[in-house]
Amino acid sequence: MTAHKDLKKTIRARQEKTGESYTTARLHVLRARDVNPDAKSLRKELIAGYILKCNQTSIRVHIPESDEDLTIRTNSVDAWHAVPGQCIEAVVTNRWTWRGVAYASGAVHRSWTNVKALGLEPLPLEDKGLEDLAATSEPFEKPDPYAEMWDFFASVPRQAFEFHEIAWGAGVGVDPADPEGDLVSDASELSEYDPDGARQLLTKALSHDLRCIDAHAHLGNLRFDHWPEVAMAHYEVGIGMGDLSLGPDFNALLPWGYIHNRPYLRCLHGYGLCLWRLGNVDKARAVFERILSLNPVDHQGVRFLWDDIRHGRPWKTSGEAEKKPALA
Repeated sequence: MTAHKDLKKTIRARQEKTGESYTTARLHVLRARDVNPDAKSLRKELIAGYILKCNQTSIRVHIPESDEDLTIRTNSVDAWHAVPGQCIEAVVTNRWTWRGVAYASGAVHRSWTNVKALGLEPLPLEDKGLEDLAATSEPFEKPDPYAEMWDFFASVPRQAFEFHEIAWGAGVGVDPADPEGDLVSDASELSEYDPDGARQLLTKALSHDLRCIDAHAHLGNLRFDHWPEVAMAHYEVGIGMGDLSLGPDFNALLPWGYIHNRPYLRCLHGYGLCLWRLGNVDKARAVFERILSLNPVDHQGVRFLWDDIRHGRPWKTSGEAEKKPALA
């Protein structure tokens, strides 16, 4: 710890003397401390931060300790599994700066989800007033297995809310020269025939605002068929972004009819499906019940999944529509 503090002190001293950025001063200090005859840095360090953006061979990480962004050139496996908004520890070497951008080579040591640690401002919620589901929606009646739960959720009017439009992706990363552009919508259109192109647009949107919950949902959908563990991490980050706004005791409504709520409900849906698919049945059931409590009218068909789980029916890979994340 003392050596680390001494390093930062030396870097700050060089900054004051030369006027360099923290990253450039750090690079010169490390090169002066530890070089081989070929003038290549041998120093390895463990950095901690969170992922801003990723592509096929690199990950851009924000390091809160030094308040810098670092692009880590890494192997394709690390980059392929990187999830914007996740916390990360990486071992890096050979730092350099090119055209004002800080780079390093390295490898991911571990990654995990802790959205609260990112220090982001929660998206505002718009209060839509009381909603009387019993008066405005067709009831679910016995022998429908969902009838009893519906009665519980719709027994009294409940307050309804809607997320800010950033959750939907509105205005996120929009080029002033193309005000009608929409990165998330464009990615959705690309996803079926150009998934890599869609992923680039979605990660670009998140590099502008990690609170774009719909981008997390679509990234999860792109990984859902073949990498459920990675898909689940994308959904988990999206849920975390929404939970910043909702808080731990939220028990009001997030109706599907308010479109800016859909990304959060999509992330919950995909997350529950991944949990079920990977064998965590009890937690999957709890997630599906959470969705039904937020949107009891159930536009996503979650009640059928809930009923399957409570009757012990296993996950099936038969291509059934209800076993896929909702896109609409």
